[in-house]
Amino acid sequence: MMPISSVESGRAHQAASSIALETASPFAEQACLVAEELDAAVQRFSQFLQFRTVSSPLVPHHTVEPDEFRRLHEWMPTAFPEVWETLEVEEVGDGNLSYLLKWTGTAEVKQQRRQQHRQQQQQQQPVLTEEEEELDAAGQPLLPVLFLSHLDVVPVANETLANWTHPPFSGAVAGGYVWGRGALDDKVGVAGLLEAATLLIRTGWRPLRTLYFAFGQDEEVGGGMGAAQIAALLASRGVKVDMVFDEGGSIGADGYPPYSTRPVALVGLAEKGYATILVQVSAAGGHSSIPPLDGSSAAAVAARIVTAINRRPPPARLVAPVTQFLSAIAPSTPGLRGQLFSVAASPLAPDWLRDLVAGAFLGRDTPETAALIRDTAAVTGLTLGFADNVLPPSATVRVNFRLLPGSTVQDVIDYLTEVAGPDLPHVRFEMNGSQNGSQATPVTPASSPYFAQLKAAVQQVYLLKDGSGSVDVAPTLMAGGTDSKHYLRISAGGALRHVPVSLNKTAGDVRRVHGLNERVSVADFGRGVCVFQRLLQLVGGGGSRSA
Repeated sequence: MMPISSVESGRAHQAASSIALETASPFAEQACLVAEELDAAVQRFSQFLQFRTVSSPLVPHHTVEPDEFRRLHEWMPTAFPEVWETLEVEEVGDGNLSYLLKWTGTAEVKQQRRQQHRQQQQQQQPVLTEEEEELDAAGQPLLPVLFLSHLDVVPVANETLANWTHPPFSGAVAGGYVWGRGALDDKVGVAGLLEAATLLIRTGWRPLRTLYFAFGQDEEVGGGMGAAQIAALLASRGVKVDMVFDEGGSIGADGYPPYSTRPVALVGLAEKGYATILVQVSAAGGHSSIPPLDGSSAAAVAARIVTAINRRPPPARLVAPVTQFLSAIAPSTPGLRGQLFSVAASPLAPDWLRDLVAGAFLGRDTPETAALIRDTAAVTGLTLGFADNVLPPSATVRVNFRLLPGSTVQDVIDYLTEVAGPDLPHVRFEMNGSQNGSQATPVTPASSPYFAQLKAAVQQVYLLKDGSGSVDVAPTLMAGGTDSKHYLRISAGGALRHVPVSLNKTAGDVRRVHGLNERVSVADFGRGVCVFQRLLQLVGGGGSRSA
């Protein structure tokens, strides 16, 4: 880890950088952090990014450098002492490299007291006092709410190091940004939640509802060693939560190109399913000096399948929550598209209109919009051949699918069968490795009061600088996966997926996630902390200790 002295940290430089950034940002400054608090939070975040917490499915604990995770665990209590003193903190997951924190709500404390009173009554202990009688007559306890993020990051290819403006694990603070792997995905979520909790603890606030924070060690490779084990631990304790909040959609500073230019915050109500199918091709093989004339070589069959997948993707379908997404952005989408989006989002829309919007617009406009309306099929591997002078007797085409709500693995097998066409006698399909594939998660209703609370928290912080109100908030479907899927079995209300920082797609910010020069603006980091603080207040209820 680099010493903190190597990071630019002068307050005057911070202020100047932030001003320069705010000139280009459509958002007003946050109001929950004073300059000194923001400066200190940014320095802690800078240090956080300096830990090389890279995950991989090929190593023990799914952690490339377990000692880096352990050093992080040593640093965390020193960085957030109020949190570690106030909340119950457990090191969990494989190798104890993940975290589970519990902020016990006052309602749970009262419930525990009521249970003790009942036990005393059963043992013919003295009767309850008036205060205890009133407490015993209170309503049922509130279910806890779970907030997720993850400690791990994706690796950085050595050949790209020279292309980083600042080294990927430097945590550099420069030009109004904090730079480093994990700045967006998703150490900003861990830091934002802990900074928000710290601010609330300092005011004496306590939640009425119990709040859990879970920070996994291997979300980037599926979460099997972190989130899956934490979820199993909570289930074994009989913990049921009312809602899960996780990373997901961000805030489009430039709207949602090519439709709306008004800034919009996206909240994932569901995430697509996952399946990787191996298309195994068999052929006669033979000597390379006498290739077949009928296109029956393994390479020719594999090439036709790859070409067919690219030319004929799976069919387009308009399903929830994409219909809610269209309804939300329709008012700010000009022209015919906006009108069609509004009508197509209606439950009464005719199928031909939905098909038109899905196929003619969303399916063709951008890769991101196309992913909203079909089971995506991406060729991610092609293996064949072992010698220069031998026609290979086999080939393998690896195809990764992301499934819409309602789609199954059988649906993608049927699609591949159609794609293979006349070549079907030469191929067979099998799942990759030991995976069974997964369907899309259930769609969390946008009518959930937790969606309303998240929307309120985002809109109260992300005010537009021009005075025209707040950022729009739109439900969406997540193309990728998050740790939240592991916790759905213990969640009564499902999951909501959002990270409260902004990206400018037009400027290329989306490519920074898992890519070069990952960074988050200092101003957005502050806004993110404020969103989390407000969300904790809205979800947790409660008040100050002195209240």
